[in-house]
Parts: sequence; structure tokens; C-alpha cells
Amino acid sequence: MRSTGSRQKFDTLVRPWRYRLYGVAQRQAPSQEMAEDWTQETLLRAWRDFDQLDDHVAAYAWLLRILNRVVADDYRRDGRRQQLAPVLTTGDAVLNEYPCSAPGPFDQLLKNQSDAQVMAAVHALPDSFQQVILLRDFEELSYQDIAQILDLAPGTVMSRLSRARRLLVKRLIKASPRSLAASHTKYTSVNSHE
Repeated sequence: MRSTGSRQKFDTLVRPWRYRLYGVAQRQAPSQEMAEDWTQETLLRAWRDFDQLDDHVAAYAWLLRILNRVVADDYRRDGRRQQLAPVLTTGDAVLNEYPCSAPGPFDQLLKNQSDAQVMAAVHALPDSFQQVILLRDFEELSYQDIAQILDLAPGTVMSRLSRARRLLVKRLIKASPRSLAASHTKYTSVNSHE
């Protein structure tokens, strides 16, 4: 049995992240009930393994790592196989240090879509791609944090994110070709003088 001090320390570290954790679960889950179950199971496992938390500053990343395991366990339990596409890895840290700040075609396409359209397209992606898109583009975590949470190399995270974005764009284009036409002509007209 844990002391009252342990419970207070746990509450202090975990409570600020509960709703954000639920938001991540909700974006990954096919239903609200499943998101609630995943969040509850994550918090239970976090309490059980609270002694393993070394860096209290990284509590959110630790919780996301637990959530990732809960989701994977749930899918495995239901007999659903993870669809992993072959990926290339790179150890190039320069890509992390100098990100481009200008919005690209991916960002432009997302701006032209409703939240429901984007989330439907994200949910249609294979699970491994869903995870990196949600953690990077919705939770705005760094490649290093995502790599730690998903237990992958940073290069693998970058590769999956690139592939996930391409798949997401294809799905969004199929869902709404007219919204892309305006942004696509903007980019093709600039490139047509080359």
C-alpha cells in the first residue's frame, strides 16, 4: 500500500495532463467509450508503475508512452494486426535542428479541411502512421519525444511522419478534390516558369 504522500505526488504530477491525455486517446479511438477506457487504464498503469518515473519533468511523455502501450495491447487483444509499412531510418540530427517554418502544401491542404474531415482521414490511416501524425501535428511533440514514446529511432519517426502525411493528403484529396484544386493551382503556377 502506498503512502498518502505518494498519492499526493502522483496527483500533482499526473492531474495536469489528464485532459490532454484523454484528447490524445480520443483522437486515436474509434469511440468515446474506448478513449475513456484507454485513459483510465493508462492512469491505472501509471499509478501501478509510478516508482519507475525517473524524470518528473517528463511526466507527460511517460504517460503518452503508457497510453501507447495500452492502445497497442487493446488492438492486440482484439486480434487486430498492426499494419506496418516498410520504413527507412536515418540518424541525421540536422533535420531536427533546422526545421522549415514556412507552411507547405500539407499545411495548406489541412487549412482547407474541416476538423471532422481531417480526423476521419487520420483514422483511416494505419495505426503506426496515426500515432506519429497525432503526436507530431496535433500534440506538437518533438521527434525525440515521439521516438521515446513509441520506442523508435528518431529517423524512423521522421520517415513514418513523411509517409503518414503523404497518405493523409491522398485521402483528403479523394474526399474533397475541389478544395485542393485551388491550393494546387497556386503551387503549380509558381512552378510552371521553371
